[in-house]
Amino acid sequence: MNRRSLWRAPFAVVVAAWFGACTTVSTSPTTIAAMEFDSLAYPSIVTGDTLRDSLGKAAPLHAVAFNGNGVVIANPSIRYLLLDSGVTIGNGGIVTAQARSGTANIVASANGIQTKPRPLIITRRPDSVIVTGKLVDTLRYVLPDDPGQNVTAELGVRVATFDTTGGIKNTQGWLVSYQLLFAGTVVAKSDTTVASLWNTGSQNGSLVDTTDANGLASRRVRIRALGLPSAAESVVVMATVRYKGAAVRGSPVRFVIHTRPK
Repeated sequence: MNRRSLWRAPFAVVVAAWFGACTTVSTSPTTIAAMEFDSLAYPSIVTGDTLRDSLGKAAPLHAVAFNGNGVVIANPSIRYLLLDSGVTIGNGGIVTAQARSGTANIVASANGIQTKPRPLIITRRPDSVIVTGKLVDTLRYVLPDDPGQNVTAELGVRVATFDTTGGIKNTQGWLVSYQLLFAGTVVAKSDTTVASLWNTGSQNGSLVDTTDANGLASRRVRIRALGLPSAAESVVVMATVRYKGAAVRGSPVRFVIHTRPK
């Protein structure tokens, strides 16, 4: 899931727009001429908690400001504005959630410049990880190698919460990290010799997924038949979910995929 999809106006466009309005662009190194607010520390925030990063540490909002020469300004004076209720922004850009669910849109503002909104999902505390795919499976690969066939079924998990009435519910907007191992060694994302992790709906390599409204996340393994050392091999995938830096109950999940020729 691409989390750097929000707008950043090209610096030249900003300057051109100001000149077109007969406005003089300041040459002061501390005057904000453009801003970048491309991402949040995490896609979601737990009700009653603060916004945290993937390591579980409280993470303030962070926009980057540029002066008229396109140089980053250190310690700029930036305001963060809420377009929705459900969360509050305290000193230092620390966000706290009061609502039980929903989405809060946040913009950064300074010197008459305002960024496009960044959405922040308000979600429930992740309590459990439930397996939705097969923990042990066999992929019958074909030769010549065919990416349409030499790929596993979804290695899925559901992130759930008991922080609600009416039984177990879903935790939306939560990160699930996947790790691929072959012969006991972690396979780097850039190494596609034997196998690689793919997005569920595409052939793009990806090690992290974000849970949907149903609390679901998944990845698939693409096996490179020509790269396997022998006909009978196995790969392992670990799916990990954390909250406040600690593994959530049921995590990590260990998937084992045996490979055999068809």
